[in-house]
Amino acid sequence: MLNLLTLRGYRSFRDYRMTGLERVNLVVGRNNCGKTSILEAIELLVSGDPSALRESALRRNEITDHGADISHVFHGHTSAPGTRFELSGHDNRPQLTAAILLPDDAGDALRPGHSRLLRIDHGERTQILLVDENGALPNVTFPAPSRAARFLDFDARSMHATWNSVLAEGRGAEVVEALQLLEPEVDEIAYPTGTEPGRGIELGHRDSDRRVPIGSYGDGMRRLMALSLALIGTDECVLIDEIDTGLHWTVMEDMWRLVVETARRSNVQVFATTHSYDCVRGLGSLARSRPNLADDLAIHKMHRSLAQSVCIHGTDIAVAVEQDIEVR
Repeated sequence: MLNLLTLRGYRSFRDYRMTGLERVNLVVGRNNCGKTSILEAIELLVSGDPSALRESALRRNEITDHGADISHVFHGHTSAPGTRFELSGHDNRPQLTAAILLPDDAGDALRPGHSRLLRIDHGERTQILLVDENGALPNVTFPAPSRAARFLDFDARSMHATWNSVLAEGRGAEVVEALQLLEPEVDEIAYPTGTEPGRGIELGHRDSDRRVPIGSYGDGMRRLMALSLALIGTDECVLIDEIDTGLHWTVMEDMWRLVVETARRSNVQVFATTHSYDCVRGLGSLARSRPNLADDLAIHKMHRSLAQSVCIHGTDIAVAVEQDIEVR
């Protein structure tokens, strides 16, 4: 697990540090303070996979006619030769560096017609990618991204594939339990045979032979299923932007209990963001009612004027909520 996070030259962060990371981390702060950038940096740092850069650019619509524009990933929105960033997850040593190279620095990797390259060093692995003069990665097909760090994914095919993996591990009942937070009578998840992969999720009920499409329950049910699948089917990190979306405030404490207990069983680390005080209050309620889970909890408050996040741990989260201290 990551115990700290340091970003240098990455997106809006000239030099930023986040310490006191726990198994389950909630990142809070005002709009445009860099919460999503933190999640994207973790995805890249843990996986070391260049496709994470492309996916980040696509999510943000940072694209050109030539491909994903990665110039925005660098501080100052530039892809000038010599531009670089560093990401660290332990004891402040750079574990991933990315730099724009001059042609003369590229050696045998340079191909005719390209003026610069992107070099990514991740541990002992070095990757060099072609970049055009405007900072765009060409529209080429990357290998499937690493599952070591995963954003919460609502893609139907991906959910179906993960569901099959979860069944193979004998953990399907945990996903059903997650859905019972919203609908206690649900006792079965089914993908009817003969449907296109990734379509036709149906839920069975106690005392009923009829299955109901998951879409009939609204976005919250699908979101809980995706969350549970991600927590079980990811190797190291689950990344969740706006974790409370689609969920009513009355289920927040139970949602957080699900997250912490499943993260423990799966040995994964969770990083989530929110703007909702109900979401924070639910985490505080969990820290108070389940002190055995509190040691795995941390809130990290970000502000653009600070070079380091403010961290609140464990039962201190409950105290802050009870005293109505603004932690967002």
